[in-house]
Amino acid sequence: DPLPSSQTMATAGTTWLGVATTAIPMGLAFGTAMQSGLVILPETIRMQFTFSRYIMLKMFLAATISSCTSFAILSVVAPKAFKRAREVYFGCGSDKSITAAAAGGAMLGAGMAIGGACPGMVIVQLGCGVPNAGYTFAGGLLGAATYGAFEPAFRKALHGPIKQRKLEEHTGGSFTTVALGFAGLLIAVVGLIEYLVPWTSDLPIFATPWRSSWPPILSGAIIGALQIPAVLGLGDTLGSSSAYMTLLSQALLTPSLEGAYAHVTSFKKGADNWWQVVYLAASMAGSYLSSQQMGTYGAAQGLDPPPGGGGGPPGG
Repeated sequence: DPLPSSQTMATAGTTWLGVATTAIPMGLAFGTAMQSGLVILPETIRMQFTFSRYIMLKMFLAATISSCTSFAILSVVAPKAFKRAREVYFGCGSDKSITAAAAGGAMLGAGMAIGGACPGMVIVQLGCGVPNAGYTFAGGLLGAATYGAFEPAFRKALHGPIKQRKLEEHTGGSFTTVALGFAGLLIAVVGLIEYLVPWTSDLPIFATPWRSSWPPILSGAIIGALQIPAVLGLGDTLGSSSAYMTLLSQALLTPSLEGAYAHVTSFKKGADNWWQVVYLAASMAGSYLSSQQMGTYGAAQGLDPPPGGGGGPPGG
């Protein structure tokens, strides 16, 4: 029997009205926050992996804190929308094994260390004029194409549903309590890191605090708060890698090609698929406008083309 695909799981039910009224402003805010926090600089990303610059860690932790808080609020004030978005999120990995999760995480980490970007960051890099970011974006599309071409083999090798259990089921508490407790723990962690390495001492040479850069904790808090409009307006949670599959699927121009690459084809149409493309396009615009206003457009140092092509996603 054919193995199930994650595309057959719960869908977000996104509407084109939601894309227009939610994905676009979300993208503008995301691009502005990412660029203003300077977390998208290739050198910043690479230096985080060697623990010689902490901008990325602070931003990601702050985004996690803000996401936990946002989800806790949603679980109380909009429980139905929150539950639906949670089902969509869990559905994406319902047919994957622990091996698949580990392999995907390892590939993403390696790609970020080599290419100085990730699927969402490279779009922001394109917006603020980071040299050679186009090579990294091309690498992302190539990675998506590779996965799409061999998806049946990958799925067969990595299939093995994980028994998904929620943390609150282990603790006996509510999601709201668990989420806020985890956020409180991370506040202590990120506060300690900021105390040990103040953000003003961790900036690239061209950046001036507040004038041409924001605290990474502030940028992360803004990004995490975007979970609220994502859930309420799109029925989904933040993400960007599926946009590569949607863009790639547009090359399948004939029914025979669509039939040969069914997994890629499943990303071709509908607001559920296209909202991430619109969101990322808007994030590029937000990054451009922000960098122009701050006078940092084109100021970042890019990577040489060969390693620059490694930061994209391995697939959809």
